[in-house]
Amino acid sequence: MTPSSPGPFLPCFEAIPPISLDRWGVPLVFRRHCALWEGTARRIDTAGHCIDTDRVRVEIAIEDDRYVQTNTVRIDTPQQIVACYHGQFIDSRLVFPLTDEVVTLAGERATAFSGIAWAISDHVLVYSGSRSLRGVRTHYNEIITLVSDDHRVRTTQLYEDGVYRHVTMIEEWRQPRP
Repeated sequence: MTPSSPGPFLPCFEAIPPISLDRWGVPLVFRRHCALWEGTARRIDTAGHCIDTDRVRVEIAIEDDRYVQTNTVRIDTPQQIVACYHGQFIDSRLVFPLTDEVVTLAGERATAFSGIAWAISDHVLVYSGSRSLRGVRTHYNEIITLVSDDHRVRTTQLYEDGVYRHVTMIEEWRQPRP
């Protein structure tokens, strides 16, 4: 086996990596995401063509075992939308309860949103969610990689009624607090 590479991001593992938890049972990787992040989201269709590109802002905070995420999409445009999501950690997993308060990256209001996220390692999270949009049930799966303390990458697969529609690639950098 190859030895582990130095630094925060370990692309290969010699064994199943342990997950570090805090006293509330929250995986520490979630706490490492607590920040204001800004970057670019690119939606790519199944043929590999870019559908659109938007600037995004995500602010994440955790108090004890309560999670709050504020998403701003299409920042600094007339279509800018801000949406806030609340979750709670249960058995080391982040659970978003069923709600109708959800906005897509394209700025559309959706209903019947719920989701769950869990740590794969101290650097990688997996998120799975669902919602209804224009009467169509959508599901999505996301890999969130903390490349370094100041850089993260998210990749999301989206399915409508079980049919793969597109992937969204989001690259973000930690921003200084205002």
